Amino acid sequence: FIDNWHIGEKCLAPCLGNGKLHEGTISSIEKDKNGKSFAVVSFLESEERKIPITKLCRVEASRGPWKSLIFDDSDLEKPYFPDKNPPSPTVPFKLSDNGDFIPYTINRYLRDYQREGVQFLYGHYSNKRGCILGDDMGLGKTIQVISFLAAVLHKKGTREDIENNMPEFLLRRMKKEAKCNTKKTFLIVAPLSVLYNWKDELDTWGYFKVSVLHGSKKDDDLSRIKQGKYEVALTTYETLRLYLDEINSVEWCAVIVDEAHRIKNPKAQITQTMKSLKCPVRIGLTGTILQNNMKELWCVMDWAVPGLLGSRLQFKKKFSDPVEHGQKHTATKRELATGRKAMVKLARKMSPWFLRRTKVLISDQLPKKEDRIVYCSLTEFQKAVYQAVLETEDVSLVLRAGEPCSCNSGRKRKNCCYKANAHGETVKSLRFSYLTILQKVANHAALLQTDNTSKQQEALIKRVCSQVFSSFPDFLQLSKDAAFETISDPKYSGKMKVLQQLLNHFRKNKDKVLLFSFSTKLLDVLEQYCMASGLDYRRLDGNTKSEDRTRIVREFNSIQEIGICLVSTMAGGLGLNFVGANVVILFDPTWNPANDLQAIDR
Repeated sequence: FIDNWHIGEKCLAPCLGNGKLHEGTISSIEKDKNGKSFAVVSFLESEERKIPITKLCRVEASRGPWKSLIFDDSDLEKPYFPDKNPPSPTVPFKLSDNGDFIPYTINRYLRDYQREGVQFLYGHYSNKRGCILGDDMGLGKTIQVISFLAAVLHKKGTREDIENNMPEFLLRRMKKEAKCNTKKTFLIVAPLSVLYNWKDELDTWGYFKVSVLHGSKKDDDLSRIKQGKYEVALTTYETLRLYLDEINSVEWCAVIVDEAHRIKNPKAQITQTMKSLKCPVRIGLTGTILQNNMKELWCVMDWAVPGLLGSRLQFKKKFSDPVEHGQKHTATKRELATGRKAMVKLARKMSPWFLRRTKVLISDQLPKKEDRIVYCSLTEFQKAVYQAVLETEDVSLVLRAGEPCSCNSGRKRKNCCYKANAHGETVKSLRFSYLTILQKVANHAALLQTDNTSKQQEALIKRVCSQVFSSFPDFLQLSKDAAFETISDPKYSGKMKVLQQLLNHFRKNKDKVLLFSFSTKLLDVLEQYCMASGLDYRRLDGNTKSEDRTRIVREFNSIQEIGICLVSTMAGGLGLNFVGANVVILFDPTWNPANDLQAIDR
């Protein structure tokens, strides 16, 4: 049977996991230890896969000649957006005298600030040093990186790339010489949620040889990367951590890290892993380099350009302490002036290595954004539950913690006889626990459940539920008859009542809504509501498989009937582009506003 197939022969073979057949060329034929025959098939866009011989099909003669498919210039340029008018002339953009340029196929779609971003990346790459591209979300950091890669990999965005990507034996058969370019390989590290989005964008904007180092085929792909058969490797933070030694065995030209603000804690395992990467050119992408404190800024910059801002202690003494002291409301004029000087020095020190532009650059091209805070009253049921929580012994202990102790010692209750409750839980821990419980009640009473909570929280919530819901037998019975999250009736939540009105309004207007929630349990409640109301929706959270994420985003963006997408704030707020949406609802804003801003800018 093997004799019926020959190296260099065309065939139809399953290219992806969906089983669809794609046209390809047999690069080699191998046998495994069990005598089973495999063919290594090279597909049109240069991707290679190892496929059992039995799964190959003949190319029918009626399908037309292979050559006409590959070498017809029409529609082969990448990117190709027939419905979009290019904002720039169709000419290449020169980056250096070495022959590196952004191909005209990409350059025609770039804006001036994006070309500046590519020049910034290229300059640091040429000098073998790292940098941070810190543009605001929505300014096209991904496209700037792809333009940079196209330039240094000498891409043209035309059929010439297809020919160059072909195996050498095929070029010899076609009597064409393989170009003797030095093989370059780049590593892109991204959160799992956007890994396949990177793959899609690379396929859209050019003919890149891309490998996804994730899942069961990592070992095969790594060996092929070492052989120089791929130009770009995509992987996740977690895969990098688990396979650091193997990944370090490859000589990467540059490492590009998406959502680089994840490298914000010097003691975190992910930071240690990223700092162990053996590559001098480290490029970080983040729209929110500073979220909580200046230590995060130092950590990210020290990964990209080690030593630029000194040691952590030097940075603290020279920059972060003066700035933070100057920002206090009790700051003296001298502290205020010192803080401002330190900030100016820090900005000057970072500016060659850190490039940040804001949406002001494209404000004239963006639709006007309206921010509205909608205040929602608690329902009568919620008020009763909320009051019942406030009347528990634990909350009383917290509220009276600052009063003088009843033993007449002169000390406060929390420092004397009332340090903890009857279960040994301290006033401090109770304060945060009950803050969380009251927040849950305010969002939806159905959130008072024990799934996926810590042992301490579980015991606490059970105790609260027994005290609180003894006054509401109908609700208690309902929760026994069905799972808590199925209680999607708006009467149990003031926010749900308002949401119901909003969604009815948006449905009439044919608006497309992104509904974000920090709590996946709350997403369960919202999903039950969508099902009960007959709404066509999609859902994306931390449990959504990576390959399904891009499909969900694509469906939501392109199918008008899908009017709502339920999204976890943490899972969907990173790097995904919901361009089809024109309304964003944050059902339960988080403590960290950066999370909500990420979500809004999707």
